[in-house]
Amino acid sequence: MHQDRRHLIIGTAGHVDHGKTALVGKLTGMETDRLKEEQERGLSIELGFAYFDLPDGSRAGIVDVPGHEKFIRSMLSGAYGMDIVLFVVDAKEGVQEQTLEHLAILDLLGISNGILVMTKSDLATPDELAEATEMTQEMLVGTSLEGIPNVSVSSITGEGIETLKQTIVEQVTVATKVEESDGIPRLYVDRVFTVQGFGVVVTGTLIGGSINQDQRMVILPQGDPIRVRGIQVHNETAPVAQAGQRTALNLSGISAQDIQRGDVLCPIEFSQVTDNIDMSLQVLTSFPRILEHWTRLRAYLGTREIFCRLILLVDEAILPGDTVQVQLRLEQPILTFRGDRIILRDFSAQYTVGGGEVINPFAPRHKRFVPETIATLAQWEEADDAQIVNTVLENSDTLCVPESFLYYYLPHSQMNVKAIFDSLEADEKIVRWDKSGRTPLVSDAARTTTAKENITETLADFHESQPLLAGQNVSQLRRELKLDETGFEKLENRLIAENQLVKEGNLIRLASHEIQFSQEEEDAKETLEKLFLEAGINTPTLKELNTSLPEYTPQVIESTFFALLNLGRFVKIADNYFIHETVFEETRELLITYLRENDIIAVAEFRETAQTSRKYAVPFLEYCDSQNITVRDGNVRRLHPRHEER
Repeated sequence: MHQDRRHLIIGTAGHVDHGKTALVGKLTGMETDRLKEEQERGLSIELGFAYFDLPDGSRAGIVDVPGHEKFIRSMLSGAYGMDIVLFVVDAKEGVQEQTLEHLAILDLLGISNGILVMTKSDLATPDELAEATEMTQEMLVGTSLEGIPNVSVSSITGEGIETLKQTIVEQVTVATKVEESDGIPRLYVDRVFTVQGFGVVVTGTLIGGSINQDQRMVILPQGDPIRVRGIQVHNETAPVAQAGQRTALNLSGISAQDIQRGDVLCPIEFSQVTDNIDMSLQVLTSFPRILEHWTRLRAYLGTREIFCRLILLVDEAILPGDTVQVQLRLEQPILTFRGDRIILRDFSAQYTVGGGEVINPFAPRHKRFVPETIATLAQWEEADDAQIVNTVLENSDTLCVPESFLYYYLPHSQMNVKAIFDSLEADEKIVRWDKSGRTPLVSDAARTTTAKENITETLADFHESQPLLAGQNVSQLRRELKLDETGFEKLENRLIAENQLVKEGNLIRLASHEIQFSQEEEDAKETLEKLFLEAGINTPTLKELNTSLPEYTPQVIESTFFALLNLGRFVKIADNYFIHETVFEETRELLITYLRENDIIAVAEFRETAQTSRKYAVPFLEYCDSQNITVRDGNVRRLHPRHEER
């Protein structure tokens, strides 16, 4: 297998019986009609696949899609991955009904690289061939296929086949999507079956990036994890499948009945699905009805067909030929990226309604017909990549957004997306967090600056209103500012690193904040400290203080007391039991010295040593246990190993 060989997917489109399958057979030497029913009827029902090597060494996979209107879903399945389309028209019959419908779909899908192939040239006179070719080229004017080259061929005589191959080569450079080689790999399943001895096999055209053997992926929308056991590209075993290749994957971790056509394989980090999207819809002039709000339609993306409701946001009704922004409410979730092309057909699958590009893959539910909604839709549609990043970040429910989430809005190579991030960061439009971590996050710079200012301003107001408190409760501050946990944590850490904030336990304060005492509180502070120093470990409760210090109001005593606690001057031993820090240090050293000399201490011995009662001795020793000063051993305490003399 030549790993440096370029690969492209060629699709066929055109009316039934215009010779597409015969043309593929002549190009490749392969029979693409797989089903017995197809071979007996001479009609392509399912997608057929074959491949051939071009004169320049490129390998072309070719998709023979059905032409009959009943099999339009299969035609869409084949069309989504095309690099080049062979637009097939019978030289004698000319353009037919399904020719027009296929052209409309190719135009809606934005497929612009193609070749007009006039088949059965041996059955038409030169004049008939010239007239049919001219009329078809005129029909292509105004579509994505306008101006494509044309080649006349006969699958019976072989005339024009080599010319067609050479024309394909000339289109290869234009067709090879270089930017997709480093994109997000997606493989929309068009076939799933079981091979004895191997297990489950799925096939599809790989869009973007690459898939490696043993790679772990996920199947959507169900979200089942799988491992890629083996890979085949154009019937040859390969260690890796590249973007644009017709691929078969042997999967482990799942059974065939758990996968169906329309499911998609993708990397685990890019597996967020949606059921509400905004899109720009172009309605075909051939669609015979007016579209109304809440119309039930069929939507096609990749190989998936899904029912949806049409939400009209700008107009009460849409006329044939209109282009307008709409919302699709999907009945099942899908994986989609901004810029994906979606085709819509009516509920009965008789007519193609139209199609267009996904504007916002994770759209909110808008209010209909209001100026704000109309402006928002216009902003989303017209924005360039940099503006899209800022729009997503500005409108996100959370301050920080995973960088991987932005890939849903930037369907480019990962290298290009990283360049966009680097440029926005250099221009100070975004803030990036944990760039080298497993889940790098990004925020809008202006929003981040505002949030930081809100934190410091809110704390300044808190300190002004509560001058004796060491700081504000962290959770309370976050709720007050309506910030998500991750966003608040990032801002908090940044402000601490910038020496603007200090966090102690569950309290947070401005680095410049110092507890401020009024004159009365300063007097109370001195009184309380003196009282607690004299009391040793036999201290009064807060309630007892209010009785013993009638010269101060309960509010002054309480606020001053807790200010001393926040300053570390008092130590909380247990609920409603506090001692002075100096007393604690002295008693702690007394206890450690005793245990170094005597090995163990009981409560009664500590009571005698510390000159206290059981009321104070038991909670003090329990506190020492919790601080790893002592270790309880039955009814006695021993010194914690970290305090043993070496």
